[in-house]
Order: sequence, then structure tokens, then C-alpha cells
Amino acid sequence: MTSTKTRNSEIVTTTCGRELDLSTTELVIERSNSLFSYNIHKLMTGEYVIVEKFYANPFNNRYILLNDEQIEMLKHL
Repeated sequence: MTSTKTRNSEIVTTTCGRELDLSTTELVIERSNSLFSYNIHKLMTGEYVIVEKFYANPFNNRYILLNDEQIEMLKHL
């Protein structure tokens, strides 16, 4: 669950251990308040990543990769 910036790329590690470059994704939803931001990015593969960034403690940032089944469940909420 770490984030590293190198040359316009933002490499992150998801909660399932997969490394992704957020700079190659499409930002689908962007929400934030004074405590944290909550964004959803779409990968070129069609998968989605939920990005939770906490301003007070960046060590708590989370990058959650959603599989197809989870995406379908969200569509019905």
C-alpha cells in the first residue's frame, strides 16, 4: 500500500499486492473532503481501482483493485 512517483508516473501497490501505474488510468470518480480523498480509476484492462488517500497519515492510504464480480455488485447498489 505504498505510493511512489517517478517521471509523471504514480506506481502504487494494491491491497492484493499488484503494482499499478495510476498515471495510465482514467479517473472515473473523484471525491474529497478535508480528511481524505476517494477516487475510482479505470485501468486499460477494464478493471477498476479505488484509491483512498488520507491527508493526515499517508501510511494509511489504500489502493483496492476490484474484480468483475465486485464491480457487478456495486452496479446494483
